[in-house]
Amino acid sequence: MNIFKLLNVDIKFLIIALYICLFLIIVYFKPSFVYDEKNDCFRQFGVGYKNTTFLPLWLLSILLAIFSYFIVVYIAHMVFNTFFIKG
Repeated sequence: MNIFKLLNVDIKFLIIALYICLFLIIVYFKPSFVYDEKNDCFRQFGVGYKNTTFLPLWLLSILLAIFSYFIVVYIAHMVFNTFFIKG
């Protein structure tokens, strides 16, 4: 018995929901490595300057998407012993 089918929840929906939650947390808290508080904007990509960062918001969003995918697939594999996402 698969709990995702029992609860009528799609794994892709969980991946997207986790990504949106993590992204909203980052945008809400505005950490200093992503957000420039003096200029009231997000930092640009770059190294060696005070107002740039090596982890801008666009790169962080890509990494959050990959991270949320692997977390949901890992939990589905460990709990339900299902590795592949079946659409």
